[in-house]
Amino acid sequence: MAVNMFNDSITSTISFYINMSARNMYSSLEKLSSGFKINSAADGPADLTISEQLRSQIASLNQEIENTNNLMYKYETASGYLSGYRSQLTELRTLAVGAANEGFNSEDAQQAYATAAESMVNYYNDAVSNAQYNGAALFDGGERSLGELAALEGIDLSSAEAAEASIEIIDRAAREVDALQVQIGSTQRHQLESHLSSLRITSQNLQAAESTLRDTDYAMEFSNFMAQQIKFNAGLALLSYANLSSSTVLGLIKSS
Repeated sequence: MAVNMFNDSITSTISFYINMSARNMYSSLEKLSSGFKINSAADGPADLTISEQLRSQIASLNQEIENTNNLMYKYETASGYLSGYRSQLTELRTLAVGAANEGFNSEDAQQAYATAAESMVNYYNDAVSNAQYNGAALFDGGERSLGELAALEGIDLSSAEAAEASIEIIDRAAREVDALQVQIGSTQRHQLESHLSSLRITSQNLQAAESTLRDTDYAMEFSNFMAQQIKFNAGLALLSYANLSSSTVLGLIKSS
């Protein structure tokens, strides 16, 4: 009886350590397969809470990064429009300088200048009024616009005198476009790009911190898995040996 109780105690102890090793092996295998060392609150309640808080901050930052990118696309679109307007004004001014050549242009040539200018002015005004981004006008001075550009008015190349006056109007419009281009470019470079860079750095730092808390260290965890596997196999061997020894002792007692 005493021998049986002793062997039962040994068997129970070995079984306990086998089960513990099996649980540890499963835990390591879960971490290796998922890539996370924290898969439930039991793996580290405090670390899990901190990790979830960091993930929330990262998600908010990433959304802000996307919003800033979208705003930069708006500024880039507006800048592209302005570059086109500036080219049109340059072409129109060249036309006006030609029309202002008093005493050289024939009546037909003067009229040709006037007709071409009228077409260019209409095109310019339509382009400015129809410039939009995501359904919002860009240059009407409204809440969602990036500035205001006035329509070209008073352009007349039908005579040299009128052409001279028109050059001043064109130059004023060009200065207006240039000023808005500088404003948009400055905002994009010094505010949006700087803010975007700061957001990305912060997001990367938070991701690194969250990764340190939550991600599996594969080298360490694989070593731990192998150690638990060795313990598990050793426990099975000891359990088998304990059962064998118990049978041998009982056989000896009975034979005596």
